[in-house]
Amino acid sequence: MLRKLAKPNPATHCPIALLNTMAKVLLACVVEDLVQMAKAHSLLPSNHFGCHPSRMTSDSLHYVTTFVKNAWRRKEVMSMLFLDIKSTFLNVMLMHLIHDMCTRGVPLKYTSWIECKVSSHLPTLRFDGYKSEPLALMKGIDQGCPLSRIAYQFYNSDLVEIHDTNKREDAVVFMDDTAIGMGQVTE
Repeated sequence: MLRKLAKPNPATHCPIALLNTMAKVLLACVVEDLVQMAKAHSLLPSNHFGCHPSRMTSDSLHYVTTFVKNAWRRKEVMSMLFLDIKSTFLNVMLMHLIHDMCTRGVPLKYTSWIECKVSSHLPTLRFDGYKSEPLALMKGIDQGCPLSRIAYQFYNSDLVEIHDTNKREDAVVFMDDTAIGMGQVTE
């Protein structure tokens, strides 16, 4: 556990996963496969940014700016709801993640591997000279692990797709930050 600087509250400690070198190599290969698969087969919504080539922060800002300006051109008033999901990676429910990945077309060999990787961990917490007993995890993916970014995109993709383009609604997501917008006709 590492304490976030300038925050004395114990709730601000952030768990860090340390992996051996061979696990990192395998993990990098799986992540690259998932990213390329998602891109080649359009498994993730186009308005979900981050974690893969040509989907950067600046692209998400351009997307929102274009959406707002188009609404203004139609003489609409824009309403935006901005969401930031707290403890994003720590609250991912493994079975929901596996379900979401399967639903979007990720092959079983990848989802089985991810399920085994996440559920077989028995982490030990260490901080300030304290060491806990091994803990069984029921939820959560490793924050800081390259897999967590692409896995989370599959996990929350349904949030991005709930908008109704006929009602001039749209959503844009960059990892755990979401903006949902709606244009409304003015009288």
